[in-house]
Formats: sequence, structure tokens, C-alpha cells
Amino acid sequence: MMMASCRSHWLLAGSLLLQVSAVSGAEVEVAEVVDMAELEQRLQRLERIVQGQGLSELLLQLEQLEGEVRRLQGKNEELGYEIDNLKEQQRELYLDLDRRLQKLSTSKESLSPVSSGEMTEAGAVEPVPDSGEQAYQAALKLLKEGRYEEAIAAFRQFPQQYPESRYRPNAQYWLGEAYYMLQDFSAAAEALQALVEQYPESAKVPDAMLKQGLAYYELEQWEQAKAQLQEVMARYPASTVSRLAEERLEKMKREGHR
Repeated sequence: MMMASCRSHWLLAGSLLLQVSAVSGAEVEVAEVVDMAELEQRLQRLERIVQGQGLSELLLQLEQLEGEVRRLQGKNEELGYEIDNLKEQQRELYLDLDRRLQKLSTSKESLSPVSSGEMTEAGAVEPVPDSGEQAYQAALKLLKEGRYEEAIAAFRQFPQQYPESRYRPNAQYWLGEAYYMLQDFSAAAEALQALVEQYPESAKVPDAMLKQGLAYYELEQWEQAKAQLQEVMARYPASTVSRLAEERLEKMKREGHR
């Protein structure tokens, strides 16, 4: 009887030990699962930190690029302003030269015995037809003010209104110049060619030929531009237009337009 009771106690104790062992093993497994989850979380946090640092660097580079773009845009605006100023100076020089030439022409005419008209058989002074000087100066004023379309209309009408005016060659030249300022280079080249053909003795012919070559350049008609500029150099050596033509030809060579 006592033996049976002891055996029962031992069996009960063994069962308890097995249960305790099972519980301990489960706790170890749970601890391992918790440790793996924590490592996974830490790894994700590290990845986010690394990614955040990389994004910061990209943002910094982007800001630097934006700053460089703004700097280049500012420089481009400055260059555009300088180009506009140079164009304005060029137009002023042309206008000043034109005024000087007209003043010289007027002075020569004033040397004639009768400056205000021609004597008729009866001895009366016959009025001189309107030379168109006022209309010409008004058109020049439009050009100087940058009102190019209005200037073009005025210069185009001038030959019809004043067919005998001595200002016709100059009006034709400034017509081409106005087209050029509007970047209508084809029309500019045509107007300047008309001046060269219709008024070959005009003092404006050298400038017209140079400007025509520059118009061909802007149109990317390289062969025509080269031929025109070379002709300017050949016809007017040791002149300002020759020097300008040579400079443009050198520029074309640098750009590969041979």
C-alpha cells in the first residue's frame, strides 16, 4: 500500500517537472520572438535614418543647382540688357551719322545762287517742291523710339509720297534697319538689296551690304553670309564696315560655319 502511494507521488512530481520544463521552453521561444521583432524594428529605424540622410543630401544638391540656375538666369538677363544697350548705341550712331550727312548735303545746296527756288523767265522765284524732310525725320523719330512697325509703314510710304526726294536712299536703308530690329531678317535683306540695286552711289550702300550679310547670318544662310561679308571686305578695304565684316567671318569660323 505504501509502495503504491510513493509511486503515485513520484509520478505526480515527474509530471509537474515536465510541465515546468515545457513552460520554460515556451518562455524562451517567446523571448526569442520578442528579440527578433525588436531587431527588425531597430533595423527599420536605421534604414529610415539612412534614407533620410540621403534625401537631405539630395535636397542640398537640388538647392545648390537651383542657386546656380538663378545665378545663370541673372547673368543672362544682364547680358540681354547689355545687348539691348549696344543695339541702342548702334542705332544712335547710325542716326547721328545720318543727321551729319544730311546737314552736309543741305550745306552744299545752300551754296547755290538761288536756294529757296528757281528763277522763272519773269524773274519770280518758283517754290521748291516739298523734299519730304519732315516726313523723313518723323519716320526716323519712330525708329529711334523703338516703334519699329510704325517706322516701317512710314518708310514704305515715303518713296510714293516723295518720289523725287533726296532722302529716298536713306529711307530705304532705315526700312531695312527697322525690319532687322524686328528680327524679320528676310525682309531686312530684301530692303537692303533694293537700296544697293536702286541707289548704287548712295553713301548708305557699304552699311547696307554689311547689314545684309548680318541678316543672312541670322537666317543661318552661311554661304550667302560669307559671300556678302567677303564682298564688303573686298569693296571697302581698311574701313569700319570691312573690319566688322571680318569680325563676323571670324565668328563664323569659330562656330564651324565655314
